[in-house]
Amino acid sequence: MKRSLVGALLLVVLLTSAAWGQRYTARLGHTGGDPTNLYYAGAEEFKRLVEERSGGRMVIEVYPGGQLGSDRDLQESARLGHIEMALSSTPVVLLDGIFGVLDLPYLFRDREHVSRVLDGPIGQDLAARLEKTGLKHLGFWENGFRHITNDIRPIYKPEDLKGIKLRTPESPVRLATFTAFGANPTPMSWGEVFGALQQGVIDGQENPLGHIYSHAIYEVNKYLSISSHIYAPVHLLCNKRFFDSLPVDLQEILVTSGRDVAAYTRNLGAKFDSEYVDLLKEKGMEVNEVDMDAFIQASRPIWDDFLANNDPTGEYADLLNEILAQ
Repeated sequence: MKRSLVGALLLVVLLTSAAWGQRYTARLGHTGGDPTNLYYAGAEEFKRLVEERSGGRMVIEVYPGGQLGSDRDLQESARLGHIEMALSSTPVVLLDGIFGVLDLPYLFRDREHVSRVLDGPIGQDLAARLEKTGLKHLGFWENGFRHITNDIRPIYKPEDLKGIKLRTPESPVRLATFTAFGANPTPMSWGEVFGALQQGVIDGQENPLGHIYSHAIYEVNKYLSISSHIYAPVHLLCNKRFFDSLPVDLQEILVTSGRDVAAYTRNLGAKFDSEYVDLLKEKGMEVNEVDMDAFIQASRPIWDDFLANNDPTGEYADLLNEILAQ
């Protein structure tokens, strides 16, 4: 019996040592093109933290610039296990419709409100919902407050958008929002946008300032209207089977690092907002502030329509009210 006990203990020690010595690699795909982009900056910081905290036992291979596809492609690849990790934004609504609530215009008041909501119990509950899709949600990073650019005219009030062909992500809420504002919204993957603007297929787009600058939208759009109409989080997604296969200490490192990078990207986003308006002016864009009250007033019926068409159980309304109460 002593021999069998000693043998069992030895086996546990050997297995533990093997697990401790094993090196794990995760491929992380995203669409950010350079360090001025929050996807890119966040992914590089996440890689640094994970590799440092794991003592090199975990390696994050980053594939930027849409090398592995669009946000939608990447989240599906991570879900199916073709890659281990992905950054996605608006297309997460295709996995669970309740994420559409986060897409409602003028939902978040400021970054402090964002942090209270997404870093607290509300964010934890939303993250847990994705596990049934095969994904482990590791953090709500920042994409930023979105603004409108176009090559037709400056936008001051919603009616100024009338007839403008505006690219939007594949979000029913975003489409409904710009339809209500009077624009002609056109869903399109991000990789197609610059060429479509060059060729006049679309007149404008809407994105955070970092995206507008890093993707040189100033070369194809003259007008930038500071609307802050939607705050867009970035979701760090990990294939759940891969996550569950990792030693517990590495799981904890991924979770902690994902959370730390959320704060990092929000701080960086605030810094970018204070810098990029001047940089975009230097590139020749005409920048104006919108009539915020007019846009907020035009947004409230969009909330009502969204709930009426998508919320038979009242679950989305409950989430909306919880967010507003924070």
